Amino acid sequence: MIKKLIFLYVFLVTVLISCSDNHPVSKNNNSNSVSFDLDSIRERGKLIAVTDFNSTNYFIYRGEPMGFHYKPLKSFSDHFKNARSSIIVKSDYYSLNTGKVSEYDDMIRKFSASIKWDWRLLASLICQESHFDPNVESYAGAYGLMQIMPVTGRNFGIDITSSPENNMKAGILYINWLHSIFGPKIFDENERLNFILAAYNAGPGHVLDAMKLAEKNGMDPQKWDGNVALWLLKKSDPQYYNDIVVKNGYFRGTESVNFVSEVRERFERYKNIIPEEKETRASSPGDLGKFFLIRSEEAICH
Repeated sequence: MIKKLIFLYVFLVTVLISCSDNHPVSKNNNSNSVSFDLDSIRERGKLIAVTDFNSTNYFIYRGEPMGFHYKPLKSFSDHFKNARSSIIVKSDYYSLNTGKVSEYDDMIRKFSASIKWDWRLLASLICQESHFDPNVESYAGAYGLMQIMPVTGRNFGIDITSSPENNMKAGILYINWLHSIFGPKIFDENERLNFILAAYNAGPGHVLDAMKLAEKNGMDPQKWDGNVALWLLKKSDPQYYNDIVVKNGYFRGTESVNFVSEVRERFERYKNIIPEEKETRASSPGDLGKFFLIRSEEAICH
């Protein structure tokens, strides 16, 4: 029995060492903490870390788990919060003199005024969707700056492929439509933005389902973080997507929950480096909650 235990212990240690050899992790000789080679991570490309709410509390690099190191995850996040402003300033588009984040800034300003959004918030959403590429097309067929589906454009009488301006116009009409759905349901303007952003990514039906699940299970259907966001994540569980209050079935909510967090976080970074324009009054997202995203310099959009 003792020999079996020793063998199992040696085997586990060997596996742990082999799993850590390929990742930029090193032990600090002066403490029990784990440090990460940030420059190496930047060179490798995109690095994602997600949510305090579920079991994915580990680094993922291009779909490959990099190890369960939750505590350094948080310190790594703190490092990037301090580093992001300088990263954005190094962008091809950003200028300290002009405050530009893309070549479409003037168009973004014009359209954002029609929905009473801060232009920097709309810029953050567009960055998230297309990285300001007007010709990008998703595997699902979403197209252009605001990644609009052709059928959505047709519903508004717009050819979304005809020009970046028409693509953005369709996106703005879609956001305005989402406002009409969630405006009467979410009284707090700050919270309402979360729901609109989530619905922009997931479609309103799944978000409405999550609101119903939250209410049924004693949570606040008008609050996003820790409430409706949690139930959107649970919509991938048969126990919940088969619930009688759910009308739109299965949904994998991780992408949409992260979408809200990432757009809002980037908006906060834009606000830190680009002065607010007096004529623009917008809903200002508050606490980012427990969700956070960590990306290398390569993956940060201006």
